[in-house]
Amino acid sequence: MEKYLGKKYKLKTSENFEEYLKFIEVGLISRKLVQALSPECVITRNQDGSYSLTMTTPIRKVVITFKIGEEFNEQRPDGVEVKSVMRMDGSSLIQIQIEDNGRKSTHIREFSDKTLTVTTTADGWDGRCIRIYELVE
Repeated sequence: MEKYLGKKYKLKTSENFEEYLKFIEVGLISRKLVQALSPECVITRNQDGSYSLTMTTPIRKVVITFKIGEEFNEQRPDGVEVKSVMRMDGSSLIQIQIEDNGRKSTHIREFSDKTLTVTTTADGWDGRCIRIYELVE
């Protein structure tokens, strides 16, 4: 994971994202707005050993700060509070996100020299969302 710290990736393709957003009950206007954006993603390590995952768009910047293996409170971009935990597996960052209603989503971020592939699944949803980001040189 070390070699991917500080690298910037920009969203290029998205598959089944709206279906996932519908499943987690994101409203129509928010869904349409977020689908029109191409965020940039960067992961950095902080001095205290925590990490920050930053998603930047022209209208908003979302920063998630976490320590590997420790549960933390997260506010999703749609305003919903969830509990999350991150773990690393090689060049992948795996996030488990649990809403107050018990619904669980899994986001697997696979980093490579040229791409960041985010695969999202959710308990009770038979779909799979795949978003591919490309390295910004």
